[in-house]
Amino acid sequence: MIKGRLCLNRDKRIVGPVPGVFVGDAFNYRAELLVVGLHNQTQADIGYVPASKVDGGHPVATSIVSSGRYLDDHDNGGVLIYTGSGGNLALTYSCNYGIEVRVIRCHDCHASPSGKLYVYDGLYKVYCTTEICKFKLVRVPGQEALGSNTWRSARDLINQLDAKILPPDYITLDMSKGKEAVPVPVRNSVDHDAFPLEFEYLARPEFPAPPAMPGHKCCINAKTACSETSGCACVKRSGGGGPAYNADGMLLRGRPVVYECGASCGCPASCPNRVTQRGMRHRLEVFRSTETDWGVRTLDLIQPGAFLCEFAGDVLLADHPRIANANANANTGTSTEEWACFIDPRKFPTRWTEWGYAPAAVLPDDGEEPPRFVQCPAPRYMLDISKRKNIAAYISHSSFVPNAFVQLVVRGDEDESCPHLMVFAMEIIPPMSELSIDYGLDQ
Repeated sequence: MIKGRLCLNRDKRIVGPVPGVFVGDAFNYRAELLVVGLHNQTQADIGYVPASKVDGGHPVATSIVSSGRYLDDHDNGGVLIYTGSGGNLALTYSCNYGIEVRVIRCHDCHASPSGKLYVYDGLYKVYCTTEICKFKLVRVPGQEALGSNTWRSARDLINQLDAKILPPDYITLDMSKGKEAVPVPVRNSVDHDAFPLEFEYLARPEFPAPPAMPGHKCCINAKTACSETSGCACVKRSGGGGPAYNADGMLLRGRPVVYECGASCGCPASCPNRVTQRGMRHRLEVFRSTETDWGVRTLDLIQPGAFLCEFAGDVLLADHPRIANANANANTGTSTEEWACFIDPRKFPTRWTEWGYAPAAVLPDDGEEPPRFVQCPAPRYMLDISKRKNIAAYISHSSFVPNAFVQLVVRGDEDESCPHLMVFAMEIIPPMSELSIDYGLDQ
């Protein structure tokens, strides 16, 4: 990306905030810090502007990566005692000139492919100390909450929940009552409302049984991973020139429909083309918000393309009397509250087109044809969430910058007009971040 000049904010003289990067943003690799312009060194912990590019003729530090590898380092979040290496002179001049530096903290993280997580914690003022190579960095007030503190708080919270300890403001440890693969706690620090507990929790929708197809089995060899080369018909139906998921279960690119292997297929439950059937894997919670009423946020780190949850409710086919009645009321403008009880699959915008695709403006046309996908019929059902629903019903709407999207999924020989509504992550989502999707409300 460096050779192709695809990095952002390439000017090493950027001091202070970096456009498009926010306090709390997390990165899996050090190289990502370089790509977005947050830290201009590939290995060194101190990023700086060379003396040749500074009017005063002295180098100045612009950023540091703190990994806590020196035993005499001290860090309480707001104040960091930092032992420099390979850029101390630049830090000294940042202190002399009053230049604020960007601080990125490195954490061990098993959920990251690198085993490390780099969290941007904002701007700090540099103060020199009486000890050589040691500096005192004090966080500039008025910034967003410290991302690293949020990371540690979320980790402690998960430990409490795993120990069956009800933390303050939580009204239940698991609203799903064991129906999900992981518990779904509910937190309300605003008032005494327990609205989510008034509904029956439904982990997955109950679609009509598909027509019987005797002898149908798409995966002949159950000992091999399903792929295009293995002859798996489900993988081929998804189109796009390759499998829908990688080895870690991440959705590689959005599609009109992802065809997973199903009940009639010969492959085992561990098949890599059965990602959504293994249920929720991330620790999500429903929480009371003063801004969005009720919302959903994550307690752990979510990688881009990760499966989050499925929309569930009572399935009403297109010819159901309740839908016909709602449509009739819509013509008179009296059905606003009634429609709030339905999830209409046809309303979700095609946000899947934004996942896994690099725009031509970034990656020039290399002569390859765009992927071809199978055209599928429009969904012919709605989900009634007036009595039964699950965690997905509490995800907030955002048409501007949603961090998740809905992907249609059909399994095996299921009816294509009744696809599952699966929620996938569009970006790295740090702990304690709220999930949002585009419901198409602005159309």
